[in-house]
Amino acid sequence: MSPFAIVSPKAIDELGDKLAETPTDSGTGPFKFVEWKRNDKIVLEKNEDYWNKDLPKLDQVVFKSIPENSARLNALISGEIDLADGINPSDASKVEGDDNLQLFERPSMNVGYLGLTSTRKPFDDPKVRQAINYAINKQEIIDAFFEGKAEMAKNPMPPVIAGYNDDIEAYEYNPEKAKELLAEAGHKDGFEMELWAMPVPRPYMPDGQKVAEAIQADLAEVGVKAKIVSYEWATYLEKAKNGEADAFLLGWTGDNGDADNFLYVLLDEDNIGSNNYSYYKNDEVHKLLIDAQTEVDPAKREELYKKAQEIIHEDAPWVPLAHSTPLLAGSAALKNFKPHPTGSDWLGAVDME
Repeated sequence: MSPFAIVSPKAIDELGDKLAETPTDSGTGPFKFVEWKRNDKIVLEKNEDYWNKDLPKLDQVVFKSIPENSARLNALISGEIDLADGINPSDASKVEGDDNLQLFERPSMNVGYLGLTSTRKPFDDPKVRQAINYAINKQEIIDAFFEGKAEMAKNPMPPVIAGYNDDIEAYEYNPEKAKELLAEAGHKDGFEMELWAMPVPRPYMPDGQKVAEAIQADLAEVGVKAKIVSYEWATYLEKAKNGEADAFLLGWTGDNGDADNFLYVLLDEDNIGSNNYSYYKNDEVHKLLIDAQTEVDPAKREELYKKAQEIIHEDAPWVPLAHSTPLLAGSAALKNFKPHPTGSDWLGAVDME
């Protein structure tokens, strides 16, 4: 993980808390820092003192900020950039049909979900949360907005991670079951709520507004009237973190490929007010996750995580939607680029013909 990279003690002593905002050129990687213009670009140049004299292949790397997926693809097509992350699944065929471009699939290690804030009525009732799970047609959402580049989710972590519980039976799309549970919870005629739609595309959620509209339609079928709202991205995250949303679309891309990085980070009580946006709390789950952090036997660790997923599934603080396969596109001249599951791509061996 990048926060644990080797850092110059001198830089820490001189910069202190400003270290993250003041990159230096004293690192040992294949590239050196040159320039950072916020919300515009970061410029790196070849490190002539890199230990492998055959690398890097490139003299310079420029990371450009282009917020919109479609604008990013247009910049690639026009030759303004050489590699674009965050390609819309609907644009995959366009890329594949262009001899000047190539399509890359990032190995999936993420989850996109609808969070249900369990401290807000009526989502403080597990039956209501379970009903919402039965009410949403995940497969239709995947077919419509992920273009098949996703696997339906049933757990808060992707299947590629050790400890994934495949024995759990997913909530099927069953509106009648959803209505039955709502009635049992005292909401025979449904209820009104706010549904927060992400304002930006992310690897796990290519179009938050459209996904929200599909969920809104599904919920209407069981008597739940959802009003879609959104905010600027930073505000959206801050307000959701503060527990202000009834239900919200979000997701997560794993940092390190460990179950703790999903279950503990996203759903443990220690992280309420941080990445546990649903304010989910279960003492048994907490104990399982804490025990797993110090268990050195991999098999025992996996069993702890599998048990935690069983409880989380029953409590239903989320509607897990999809584990997407994020797409990138590059110039046909780009060589030796291999997308990394975490999104932290190593460019040392990349070359341009």
